[in-house]
Amino acid sequence: MAHPIPLSIFSFDMTQVFNKLVRWSLVVACFLGTIELACRIEQWLLYDAPVLGMYTYDTALFTTDEHGITGKPNGAYEKWRLNSLGFRGPEVNIEKRNGTLRIACIGASETFGLYESRDNEWPRQLERKLKVQGIEAEVINAAIAGMSLSQRTLHLQKRLLQLHPDVIVVMLEYGSYAGLTPERMRAQRSTRTTLPDHQGIIERMKAFRAPIKFKEVAIPMLSPLAQAWLAKWEKAVKLEVRKKDVGERFRSFQHMMPFEVEAFRQDLHDLYHVTQSAGSQLVLLSPAMWMTEENLSSMYLSWPYIDESWWREARVKMGEEARAFARTERIQYLDLSHTINGHEVGWMLDMLHFSDDGAWQVAQYVSHAIANKEAGDLAH
Repeated sequence: MAHPIPLSIFSFDMTQVFNKLVRWSLVVACFLGTIELACRIEQWLLYDAPVLGMYTYDTALFTTDEHGITGKPNGAYEKWRLNSLGFRGPEVNIEKRNGTLRIACIGASETFGLYESRDNEWPRQLERKLKVQGIEAEVINAAIAGMSLSQRTLHLQKRLLQLHPDVIVVMLEYGSYAGLTPERMRAQRSTRTTLPDHQGIIERMKAFRAPIKFKEVAIPMLSPLAQAWLAKWEKAVKLEVRKKDVGERFRSFQHMMPFEVEAFRQDLHDLYHVTQSAGSQLVLLSPAMWMTEENLSSMYLSWPYIDESWWREARVKMGEEARAFARTERIQYLDLSHTINGHEVGWMLDMLHFSDDGAWQVAQYVSHAIANKEAGDLAH
């Protein structure tokens, strides 16, 4: 007759396994925690970043006041530096120097500068370009990442008119109009974006700094093929996470609605009237929009509600609307598609943002427009 195996043997073994798992978990947690702490100390030494709390592009550079999103006075994050007025670039005196053409550039991250190296965003290059052309210009980069067109008008009215700009260059945007209704417009005009603010897993992961440092250090050591594969895998994972975050709303805005175009038209009128009341010359600049399949799919990470078909329609309809408005009001409208067409691979790094070379081309295009007879008379 077989003797039964004592249950205590299994109980003892399971306890050992559990204890080992706990010990190894603590070792791994301590190891990862040490790396995270080291990354935070490094950022504190290099950029005076806070050791505790969030330190991201958004939290370090931007804040809100009674008028909405704005730049933090003297804010800093790695290569980005803001002045005491919360604008990117050197200090600006309230009083304008005699004989100086003061230009204010307003937009979102395409104007603020995302991928360009320091001091090579297109407003900074525009100032250098104009000086080469013999125009003593001071260009203020007053862009705020994520700011909608209606918020840009408020930003101009409440924060920029005190600087008395001679020329105001506004890069237009289309994404904030997707899915816009009268009710949502009234409720969200004072917020950063008219799209729902998604705080999903991707946003919460930004609290950790070690993964970003790992990407900066380890990935460049891989072969180009491995880097491309890893980037593709990372994008696919993020897209799946984003789909779960937004659920059925993912790519729910597929075609433009009449009210979206109507709201865009009204915002153009509001912007124009503010610049006219200030006696400033308005120049409208279209977004570049390099619309490859890869770039469009990447847009779902930032704009998960907007289908690529909406972007394609917006590029045509909003562009036509802005062109017609500029013709009616006799203001300058510059279509960047004429500048970047055929050169996107070298000048664009995603659907909307520029490389150093692309920013230089934008600066050159805008400088030629400003240096025409009307702006030339103003400069002299």
